[in-house]
Amino acid sequence: MNEILHAVFSTEGFVLGTLVPFLFVLTVVVFVHEMGHYLVGRWCGIGVKVFSIGFGPELFGFNDSHGTRWKLCAIPLGGYVKFVGDMNATSSPPSSEEIETLTDAERKIAFHTQPVWKRAATVVAGPLFNFLLTIAVFAVLFTAYGRPVMEPMVAEVTA
Repeated sequence: MNEILHAVFSTEGFVLGTLVPFLFVLTVVVFVHEMGHYLVGRWCGIGVKVFSIGFGPELFGFNDSHGTRWKLCAIPLGGYVKFVGDMNATSSPPSSEEIETLTDAERKIAFHTQPVWKRAATVVAGPLFNFLLTIAVFAVLFTAYGRPVMEPMVAEVTA
């Protein structure tokens, strides 16, 4: 039994050696992706209700000055940004009855009432931020851990 626990929880084991690093990297990638949606959405004037990393029960959260709920949830396998006017999990356009439930102020900042270019920019921003993260990570890795090359040098010349 002791060998099993050691194999699972040791640095080389599954939990500490594989699962924890995987969840850490996934959380960073999800955070950057969702931050792309959030920043471009806010830049385009779209209201944000929730910025969540993870799913399930909320472990930690707070409300910012813009009214956005920032959450860290129990299951760290994804995340989401919920914009004003999102009536369901699929972010499909709300029905006219659902739009009527929004106040005039909410309609002005709702995702589905924005021009197509703003909605498209907000949707594309998540994958774009992941692409930029990849470029940054590779730039740092190649700068810090590049392949050392010994430049040829003439030591002496004989006649």
